[in-house]
Amino acid sequence: MRSGTSLRNICVLLGLAAAIACGSGGLRLAGLSADELLALGLERAENRKWDDAVAALEAFTFQHPTHPRYQEARYRLGDVYFEKEEYITAAAEFARLADDYPGGEWADNARFKVCESYFELSPRPALDQEYTLSAIEHCESLLAYYPESEFAESARAIVGGLRDKLATKTYLVGEYYFKRRAYDSAILSFNTVLSAYPSTDAAPRALLKLYETYEALGYADEAREARERLLREYPESREAGEIREVAVTEVL
Repeated sequence: MRSGTSLRNICVLLGLAAAIACGSGGLRLAGLSADELLALGLERAENRKWDDAVAALEAFTFQHPTHPRYQEARYRLGDVYFEKEEYITAAAEFARLADDYPGGEWADNARFKVCESYFELSPRPALDQEYTLSAIEHCESLLAYYPESEFAESARAIVGGLRDKLATKTYLVGEYYFKRRAYDSAILSFNTVLSAYPSTDAAPRALLKLYETYEALGYADEAREARERLLREYPESREAGEIREVAVTEVL
């Protein structure tokens, strides 16, 4: 039995060598067995020959859907697209794998990679955050379906960071309105930060700016409420320190 296995491995290696040695004409995939195609795709991926890896892995998944390593091959194909920084294509490949085989051994890996792909596409806070929202959605999907996954902690970290980004974007919108004295719109934005993202770094900033907005409007009661809330809910924040300094200055 061992000699038969060794012979099979030798045949795979010979087929792999022939496919790689075909020169400038590109990979020679026709006639390769399932194991040869998979080995070639993995070897090309390992050596960062992304286009060759895609060609071999796509041929394998198209021709051998009942192979025991079929799900792995689909995952590796998605990973090649990820390494090529073709994140939308990678996300689509991983999402299809997770949907097709929700109980498969690569399912939680694939769902996390969807999240990670959209995370890579997430832009700076001032820009449109469609991909940020998609990343959060897919990370939370991983946590819902596979709470014990080895990727759960990383998914939570990504969600936390992206929620900070969304909070910052909303805060910046409020700051934009504040600078233009569109105070009603500024108040709406700052309150959105507080209601939707209370645990982010943007929350105490929003409260401080809310205080300043009410001060600019001459709304003494609302300003006092915002100041007290900042001191009560975020006592260790830099913004709370600033508001204390304002209070001391006013007393002096």
